[in-house]
Amino acid sequence: MSGLLFALALFGCADDGSACQRITAPEQTYESRVECLSAQGVALDSDAAMAAEFPSVFAQCMTKTQLAQIGKGTVDMRKIGIAFADASS
Repeated sequence: MSGLLFALALFGCADDGSACQRITAPEQTYESRVECLSAQGVALDSDAAMAAEFPSVFAQCMTKTQLAQIGKGTVDMRKIGIAFADASS
């Protein structure tokens, strides 16, 4: 085991992912990225995700350090490796 803990966080975003904010919801912590990734679907079906007033909601697995670096402000999710559809294509 790597010793890293992974957090599953929900983000409410503009359609293109340029302006995202963490959704207030209990963050789940996992001992592996695989466990975290397998829980994303459940997180997206949660009451917090369904009640969010954003065009798009994303579940993202990150290390606790990565999540702390993002903080609570607005973040551009495209810069952390999430692909978004391009409506102009």
